[in-house]
Amino acid sequence: MGTLFRWWASLVALLMVCGISTTTGELIPIDLSIFGSTLYRLIDTSVDPLVRNHDPWSSGIEPWELGNLVGGDMRLPRPRFRHALAGPPDAAYRWPNATVIYSIDGTFNSSELRFINGAMREFERHTCVRFRRRRPQDVAYVSIDNIEPGCWSDVGRGVERTVVNLQPGCANALTTPVHELMHTLGFYHEHNRLDRDRYVTILYENMLPDESLRSNFDLVDPGNTTTFNVPYDLGSIMHYRKDAFSKRPSELDTMHARVQWEGELGQRNTLTWYDALLINIMYCGVPVPREPLPIPSRWIPAKAYGRRDRFRYQRVMRTVGAH
Repeated sequence: MGTLFRWWASLVALLMVCGISTTTGELIPIDLSIFGSTLYRLIDTSVDPLVRNHDPWSSGIEPWELGNLVGGDMRLPRPRFRHALAGPPDAAYRWPNATVIYSIDGTFNSSELRFINGAMREFERHTCVRFRRRRPQDVAYVSIDNIEPGCWSDVGRGVERTVVNLQPGCANALTTPVHELMHTLGFYHEHNRLDRDRYVTILYENMLPDESLRSNFDLVDPGNTTTFNVPYDLGSIMHYRKDAFSKRPSELDTMHARVQWEGELGQRNTLTWYDALLINIMYCGVPVPREPLPIPSRWIPAKAYGRRDRFRYQRVMRTVGAH
């Protein structure tokens, strides 16, 4: 009886997470946000004034680190994070035809809109991904809003509306909109990769005393990860800074590089070459390297991407034995 009950409970849980198509019988993802705080961390309203009055240039703290969601800024069920891919998600969470359908629903000022639109252009400049305004018939789309506190994003494409939230203080530069749109494309933080500990030492003793912050440095499940043989990138725009969640930022580091590295962990200029490469492998048909690429010793900015550049990427991949 116990075995039968466990089997039935597992089946019910699977159906809750995936759902079944009534026409094809295939498992399909469904919107889990209906389960509220039982699966998602609640958004902390006290974040609003912290972000609104925040100056990342003087504090060294990124506004997305001020949140209390998974990793600070990812709204997703905790089990999905533990059983997710280190970089790209599975196909169910990707945007078809490399096209992100979006709607700007928040009340943003002209400067914020310039940075939000500029962030989209960064992806269009360096990858094949394109952004298109939502049309009435579009069901699955990302809403760029600022109604909630904090700088955060749902991860990957949903079945209906997903959100990038950029409250006042989040879109004062390109950095945060680019970072959050990476989450929209389905990417997690670089330091959550399974191979993280080869390249970075985590100094838990220097973190804020809140025990829940330790989970921001969890590694993803080894049974469901892929990096496409793209190396760990300490300069990725998805990498935390060296003093993220430190009890004394700028004095005590929470991460140290274990390999030679010039510059800051997690630069905040733009996409790196490896950030763009991951997107171009997942969305744009660029081949996967057969062997891991070399570990960079400094951050390398992404290059322009066009028809000729696609072949340049493929040519680079062929030199390292890609398929």
